[in-house]
Amino acid sequence: MEGYITDELKCHEVILSYSSELYSSDREMISGAEVYVVESNKYQDPGDTIYFYEEVNQPGHYFSDSMAGTKNRWFHLEARVQENTLYSSPLRMYADAKMPNNASGIDSIGLLPKRDGNNIPIVDDDAAVCVCPYFQTLSDKNIVYNVELYLNGSRFRNRPSKLFQLFQMQGYAGYYFNGPEMLDNNIPIPVGIMNKSYMKEGDLVKVKLYSISKDYLYFLIGQKLAIGVNPAMGAYPAIASNVFSNCNAIGWFAVTSEIEGEGVYHESIFELNDEE
Repeated sequence: MEGYITDELKCHEVILSYSSELYSSDREMISGAEVYVVESNKYQDPGDTIYFYEEVNQPGHYFSDSMAGTKNRWFHLEARVQENTLYSSPLRMYADAKMPNNASGIDSIGLLPKRDGNNIPIVDDDAAVCVCPYFQTLSDKNIVYNVELYLNGSRFRNRPSKLFQLFQMQGYAGYYFNGPEMLDNNIPIPVGIMNKSYMKEGDLVKVKLYSISKDYLYFLIGQKLAIGVNPAMGAYPAIASNVFSNCNAIGWFAVTSEIEGEGVYHESIFELNDEE
């Protein structure tokens, strides 16, 4: 089971499928399930119920109506399957997660050249653009960001081996991110890097910072470590799950809050000035 809730106003998704063979890309989807999420102020209190409906052309994919979750609230995901291929009795899968807090927003995005050890912009084949957000962080040292970069509206994936970028705020909590009080030698800190060869003058770059729980952080790291494991080298690594069930289900119910910002790329950032 996979479930995703954010504080973005959109249709959210839950995916249900049966487990597949190790290293198999095929999986049987679960149709006809009753799926809903309950949002509440406290874990024990009843709250608003959000129902999910199966997409006609995507068996096993369930979507809510357009809605936005609320930071610091609990979400209970429930999925029930009456007719299934595992047992004669109904399947029940459920998970609970609290939406993490997040900063109020990103003020601006700086698109700056990657520099060498002498603080000179790199202009050869290794040239890259550093994506540097500017915003007031929260004092919470436990905040972790899952970073997504977009180029002209499309998800940017110039590093196929790097499926996601995780950025922990432990040493930066409470500072104005990339403000002068937190910089070393006035070098801004990027949350992502984009290869210059993919970019042209006037491109629009968007960064999304999803505040995630520490548990979800460990799940993502486990996913990354499990990709491409050679079975001859040992057992497949165990991956964490926050899903409970009466059928030994696994998966993750991710509840995140998001801030975003945009910047325009200019090729002139790689031009050397007189001081350099």
